[in-house]
Amino acid sequence: MSQPDRLTTLYAADEDVAVHAPGDFAVLVPAWQKLAQGIDGVFAPGPTWALTSATSDFEAAGARPGHVVQLRKPSSTFKGAGEFFAVAGAVGGSLTIRRIGMAAGVGAPPVPASGISGVEFLIATLDPQIEEASFELNRRFAIDPLTPGRTPSDLRDVRELRRACVLGVLVRRYAAEARGSDGDFAQKLRQAEAELAETLARLEVRWGSVADRSSSSIFSTRIVR
Repeated sequence: MSQPDRLTTLYAADEDVAVHAPGDFAVLVPAWQKLAQGIDGVFAPGPTWALTSATSDFEAAGARPGHVVQLRKPSSTFKGAGEFFAVAGAVGGSLTIRRIGMAAGVGAPPVPASGISGVEFLIATLDPQIEEASFELNRRFAIDPLTPGRTPSDLRDVRELRRACVLGVLVRRYAAEARGSDGDFAQKLRQAEAELAETLARLEVRWGSVADRSSSSIFSTRIVR
């Protein structure tokens, strides 16, 4: 049976969700949406940002910039539940990482300059939920990959769409994880729903170059000038 069609342009990445909900990311990602996992990670000596593994092919597994990797052991280096980093690139069994929300090479390196081995790592993703939220935004704002002039590549600024996509994912995941109408996740669900409603109400999709003033909003999918 063939796989269903999937969007090639998504409006957010795992990193964006982690920035918005850093304390919940590990819980919100379904355990079965796993790209790579291992216990043989190595950081070579020096101020390196490259994690290598003899048993994992990160590139073949689909790891790409914007994904999030959790480093969990050795516990002497990665305390508690571990530490999260954004994926900057993947080539074979080598994964280049960076601090979440920061440019490559900015901030303290992940491990001491002496290097480290026996690193436990996990890359799990919210890609399916992000794809679903992106599809809903396309439908809502008449963004169509097959319509010239109104494709995702014709968008002038996707920052508002990124925020709406992240909040859409959080609403879905908090709703799935909440137990009853009380509790931490139930409260966060209500907050995410309110933020999403506010974001959608003022979101204006802008098309083309700066000289092209066309736009569309939640109140009208027609193009206004």
